[in-house]
Amino acid sequence: MIRGIKNLKIRLKLYILIGVALLGMLIISGMSYFLMGQLNEMTSDIATSWLPSVDTARELSATISNVRLNELGYLTAVSDDVEESSLRYLQSEKANMNALLATYGELIDEEESGFYNNAMALWTRYNEADEKMMTLAKQGRVEDARAILEGECVDLYNSLNSAFNDIIDYNTKGSDDAAEESSSLYRSATLTMTVVVIAIILVGVFFSFVVIRLIKIPISEIENAAIKMAEGDLDVEISYTSRDELGVLAAQVGRLIHKLQVIIEDENQFLAKMAEGDFTVDSTCEGEYTGGFYPLLVSFRGIAEKLNDTMRQISQSSSQVASGADQVSNGAQALAQGAAEQASSVQELAAAIDEISAKVNQNADNARKASEAADGVSVKMNVSKEKMRQMTQAMGDISNCSSEIGKIMKIIEDIAFQTNILALNAAVEAARAGTAGKGFAVVADEVRNLANKSTEASENISALIENSLKAVENGTQIADDTARSLIQAVNDVSKMTGIIEQISEASSDQADSISQITTGIDQISSVVQTNSATAEESAAASEELSSQSQLMKRLVERFKLKKPSVQTIPTR
Repeated sequence: MIRGIKNLKIRLKLYILIGVALLGMLIISGMSYFLMGQLNEMTSDIATSWLPSVDTARELSATISNVRLNELGYLTAVSDDVEESSLRYLQSEKANMNALLATYGELIDEEESGFYNNAMALWTRYNEADEKMMTLAKQGRVEDARAILEGECVDLYNSLNSAFNDIIDYNTKGSDDAAEESSSLYRSATLTMTVVVIAIILVGVFFSFVVIRLIKIPISEIENAAIKMAEGDLDVEISYTSRDELGVLAAQVGRLIHKLQVIIEDENQFLAKMAEGDFTVDSTCEGEYTGGFYPLLVSFRGIAEKLNDTMRQISQSSSQVASGADQVSNGAQALAQGAAEQASSVQELAAAIDEISAKVNQNADNARKASEAADGVSVKMNVSKEKMRQMTQAMGDISNCSSEIGKIMKIIEDIAFQTNILALNAAVEAARAGTAGKGFAVVADEVRNLANKSTEASENISALIENSLKAVENGTQIADDTARSLIQAVNDVSKMTGIIEQISEASSDQADSISQITTGIDQISSVVQTNSATAEESAAASEELSSQSQLMKRLVERFKLKKPSVQTIPTR
């Protein structure tokens, strides 16, 4: 029965509980109505049958006594008024007697009819004796009348009283029996009602306990499961099973717990795979992500897709950076090698300039000596001629050195042009590298600026050399003219002295120009050395960048990535 109640709906359980209570109330009410009816019937029987009979019998006994008294008063009347009054009262009592007997006759049942018949027979006989006595009294036969009154009427009177007492005893006993039966019925009814009430209370308590227990147990189990779920403990099992609402609720809560366990386990595997670098992971229980859970799967897939795209782009970028770094490293190494060659060429140029400077200083010293010797040119013509020859030879050497300087300047211009080209290539490669090549773009700009400065310095040096060449050519022409003048006009010493002074001044100018060239060469050498150091640093940085990009590429290769796809995540 409890199993059957367990599977009922809660509404039916409550209806059963209320029905049991109402049934108990109906049973109590019905029994109360029935027992109260019986008590009322017994009480009514006592009140309408037994007690009226007793009262009537008592009135009959009193009435017959009044009849006797009025008969005696009639027979013993001393006057007509008394006699008439006694006769009138006698007739009234006899009429009352008949009325009481008639009333009693209406109260009796079949069992009591014997008492009524006996009383009626005795009263009839008494009434006949009374009539006979009254007739004798009217005839003046008072003694005969008194004899009847004291004889036959006394016997009948006693019999009537005895009959009336029997009626009183019978009805009194019946009334007492009815009262006792009513008391017994009351006690039985009280006991029965008590037992029924207790039984109904027990049944109600039993059904209440069963219904409350059948409701409380699943609610408590579901409540404990909900508390554990709120605390993050999904290792919960609901054992309650039923076809009622709580059974359905328990089953749905159990289903929810199972769904949460499956989804959380799936998400843990999802995140664990992603933590291991596997971005190709996907849900193994997509069917569990229903309703409001599906956006969670969409979000996880979106995260995996975005991280996969990001890592794939990083991988592609690292490959591009590695390639660009290799190109920059190769360019920087070539630039460093070119800068080293420039430094070597500049050093050779500086050595040549030093040699030219020494020769120019020597030329200036010779010009000074020639000026001193011009005063005694007349006495030392041969020596002057020889010195002129030496000067002409020196001027030839200066012309040759100037030609060599022009070649060196050509080399410097070629170096500057190559440096500019290298700077341009570095700028192009830096532009290809994007953000990672901004530092190389700055280095390329500095190299380009240095190349431009080298070009400007070489142009200045070329101008100076051209001036020197012109001066040398002019000095050579002057020396030739002087020789011819010495040969043709020895006596033109004053003019020769002026020419020698001009040669001395030109030599001084040459010395100054050579000093400026030396300063410019020193500056070029310093710039070239700086370029060489910068190029070496750029080459080292490029190699470090290349190694770091290779390391980043190896790190990215640890991740397992999906291939690019244009498919999108479906939504529900």
